[in-house]
Amino acid sequence: MSTRLTLFDEVCRMLVTMLGEDAEARRAALAPDTRLQSLGMDSMKYINLLLSLEDLIGKELDEVAEHIDLAEIATVGDLVALVERLRAL
Repeated sequence: MSTRLTLFDEVCRMLVTMLGEDAEARRAALAPDTRLQSLGMDSMKYINLLLSLEDLIGKELDEVAEHIDLAEIATVGDLVALVERLRAL
């Protein structure tokens, strides 16, 4: 059995860590259609989210910044799609 995380799992792990709450309970509640606003995201958390993306995409933010539109990232699924797109650049 593979222990490799799916991209969705990686993004969820990052979100849970960033939010700093009960990881197990929070992770169980995350789904692709979970709205980021419902997670208590504010402007500072969005900045932390963007900084955390560097590890997930394997690139510096300044390399991919022109490809990021925060207005398009409303759900966990949108965030997963963004990470996938940025990894492909």
